[in-house]
Amino acid sequence: IAGCRDNSVHAEINDIAFVPAYKNDKFGFNVLVGGFFSAKRCAAAIPLNAWVEPSQVVAICRAILEVFRDNGSRGNRQKSRLMWLIDEWGLDEFRSKVQQQMGQILETEAPKDEIIWEKRDHIGVYKQKQPGLNYIGLHIPVGRLYADNMFDLARLAEVYGNGEIRLTVEQNVIIPNVPESRIEPFLGEPLLEKFSINPQPLTRAVVSCTGAQFCNFAMIETKSRALAVAKEVEAELFIPKPVRIHWTGCPNSCGQPQVADIGLMGTKARKNGKMVDSVDLYMGGTVGKDAKLGSCVQKGIPCEDLKPILRNLLIENFGAKPK
Repeated sequence: IAGCRDNSVHAEINDIAFVPAYKNDKFGFNVLVGGFFSAKRCAAAIPLNAWVEPSQVVAICRAILEVFRDNGSRGNRQKSRLMWLIDEWGLDEFRSKVQQQMGQILETEAPKDEIIWEKRDHIGVYKQKQPGLNYIGLHIPVGRLYADNMFDLARLAEVYGNGEIRLTVEQNVIIPNVPESRIEPFLGEPLLEKFSINPQPLTRAVVSCTGAQFCNFAMIETKSRALAVAKEVEAELFIPKPVRIHWTGCPNSCGQPQVADIGLMGTKARKNGKMVDSVDLYMGGTVGKDAKLGSCVQKGIPCEDLKPILRNLLIENFGAKPK
């Protein structure tokens, strides 16, 4: 369920998603269905041509799940996702079945939001709607948290907020409900030397799956490599704005390279007669307004040869300049 134009939930890659939309000056959600990533196939969610009020969200979720439960290919793990059923039936029939299961006529979707919006990442200090309160977004490099870090974050949330911690799709942390008077001492905490509110533009937007260190499916190590490459490139280039680079260790796409500005999928390739850690390069992924999945533009790049390729991409496509 998305709450704003920033689309912080990456609605387009979920089986069911709700995108805020006004219809006849009334607030509600347009419904998307069928998004998923897998080794076999990746697909972006498509509009169900349905708009629901907030009070109807649970009911339509239940109806979609019951239709899939009764008719989906749940016995075949390769096809046990919603989009396969939509492909089999067609969107109109699927919508009709959902409507029948709900027992009510669905309204058609609200008009598309035409406002141009620069996606934000919630890293930094921001005022909340509640007077006098703020939320503070901390950058967690490649989402790697150790136990002592988690205890420290819990302490910050208790001391400066109300004990609440939120996690973002980009693998960062938000501590809400921080009073104005507590911002300055919060920003002086030693933990913020590691988890910054103002990271460099490349490391700021790096996302990585667990990788081969802990995952049996991964074909390469990702987290340490992703951070090291980002820091090396940042040392050589001035990058005017964050560039989203997503690493994933295998075709299961847990790191979601298809929605990144630059996506890197782990593989193996031959170099000088030997198999080495490599990546397939994806470009052009976007989320939110005019969302689309990126496509593979180059296969089998040895990881040791990746830095100059990324450097050139950033200069040619994202306005980076040599320092």
